[in-house]
Amino acid sequence: MTTTDALAPLHPDATGLTLFRTLPNGTGRAYSEVEFTRGRAGVEHFLRQLRAFGYVRNSSSDPKSGYGVLDVLNADGDIVQDYEVTSARAHAYIKRKLRLTVVQPPAAAVAR
Repeated sequence: MTTTDALAPLHPDATGLTLFRTLPNGTGRAYSEVEFTRGRAGVEHFLRQLRAFGYVRNSSSDPKSGYGVLDVLNADGDIVQDYEVTSARAHAYIKRKLRLTVVQPPAAAVAR
């Protein structure tokens, strides 16, 4: 992806973001959610920065493409859109900038 590639238009209900990553062993890792105080404008600004760095691109239909997924959330915390995270470096940057932490699955869902 070059920095001139456009991202898909941001969903009108976007207010927050979260990350998801499939690990090499096939399990998934979910991260905490962040809601932007400026709502959609804040999400849009952050996405523009990520695109300029080459850290996100439009999602692919190939589940093995990219390093992870940046989910766009509405005010209810529902996923309304997603973008592909391009690399481990991009993932680390997003995690650090948004101060995201790993969300532990409920104890009953953990395989023993």
